[in-house]
Amino acid sequence: MSNKMPDISNENPSAHYQLHVVEHKKNAPKIVFLHGLGGTHRYWLSGLDRLRLHYHVILVDLLGFGDSDKPWTNYSKERHILALEQALAHLDHFLLVGHSMGAALSLAYTARSPHQVLGQILISLPYFTSKNKAFQWYRRTPSGWLMTNMLTAIITCIVTRRVVGKFLPRLLKHYPKEIAEDLLKHTFLSSTTSLWQVLYQSTLPSDVAKLPDNISTLCIHSRDDDSAQYETIASLVDEHRQWQLITLNNSKHHPWLWDNNTCVNAVISVMQDLAGEV
Repeated sequence: MSNKMPDISNENPSAHYQLHVVEHKKNAPKIVFLHGLGGTHRYWLSGLDRLRLHYHVILVDLLGFGDSDKPWTNYSKERHILALEQALAHLDHFLLVGHSMGAALSLAYTARSPHQVLGQILISLPYFTSKNKAFQWYRRTPSGWLMTNMLTAIITCIVTRRVVGKFLPRLLKHYPKEIAEDLLKHTFLSSTTSLWQVLYQSTLPSDVAKLPDNISTLCIHSRDDDSAQYETIASLVDEHRQWQLITLNNSKHHPWLWDNNTCVNAVISVMQDLAGEV
């Protein structure tokens, strides 16, 4: 079965796409949040009240997700970054917080636009140095095999949307209702090609190499994360003395949901450390 990208014709690489952005408390130090694959800006609502009292909080729906535009295109890392650059062009000196795929895009954005970003918090970053290593990690489980083949990934996405979609809030009772409701606010194309081109065909090592030394970087990762390998992040932090790591034990791939107080405290702490630079 094929692992090739769908052939999308008549693409305009410089097209302007509208991203849905929600902002709270302007004229305050700025924090930009980027959700992960299958998420929307509502992923961050837990614990947000503490932050929006004191900070200019900017919640972004990534291209192809939530209420943002969903063009018929390959959702490459470059296309995601271009859309983010257009949406965030009016901002400067902000902390960038990303989860999962949003963490990968945060890292890429910071490497490309360090003049805008004071620091970054990377939550559950899926860091792979090659597609083969990504496939090797995910194929430890049957679901991983399904999601590392383009055809079966597309079929899985379509079946989920059409067969079980309306039952997701009931099936995922342990998740906040808004997150379960928003799991289908994407297309099979935005989901699968983002998965392939942002995560599997990752160029994150080159993004890391481009980061200026003065960029504050904090990783938050749980040891039991079965979607993003903890050991690779621990090794990455060890290799970069200016990086820091908060290690959790029982938060799986969603520390923001299952250990929200730790995550919010970390954001506040980083913002306080950056206060002199804002």
